[in-house]
Amino acid sequence: MDAWQALCMALGQALALDDSDELWGELLQAIEQPAQYLDRFADDLVNRGMEEPEQVSPWLALVDGLQRRKQNFELDWKLNMDDAIWALQQLQTVQQRGLDLQALAGSRALNHEALQEAGDYLRSQGLSLVSFDIDSDSYPLSVLEASAVAPLQALAARVGGKLLALHN
Repeated sequence: MDAWQALCMALGQALALDDSDELWGELLQAIEQPAQYLDRFADDLVNRGMEEPEQVSPWLALVDGLQRRKQNFELDWKLNMDDAIWALQQLQTVQQRGLDLQALAGSRALNHEALQEAGDYLRSQGLSLVSFDIDSDSYPLSVLEASAVAPLQALAARVGGKLLALHN
């Protein structure tokens, strides 16, 4: 339980969340009261195929919580650079920093390569494009300070999750 809380709080700090405690409350509910969590977020979870309390995953609860806070955006694996740019522009971190992603607009990269190219560009800005591995054919994406990635990857590993940095 301590590892989950540490991960949640560290992500909250890295993403400058105003409501890290609320995010932790959602995650704790997914861990301790999965039936109540399922009822609370049923509309979101049905899209993930979760209809039973035993299907509730704390890792997915974390990803979904970040998505509700516009700090994570999930893209299908079939994407082009325009899709990646649009998705990244939806993230609070990108909006708050006023990042101009138009330098990527001429790219013909597709799928994972498009995300790696976007990740390379973000690295040049001191940031990192990361994906929360949900064992799916989609990419739940967030943008973090580059220095925050390794500590968050270590915390994610402690709870059995994977946080992947996307770059070449």
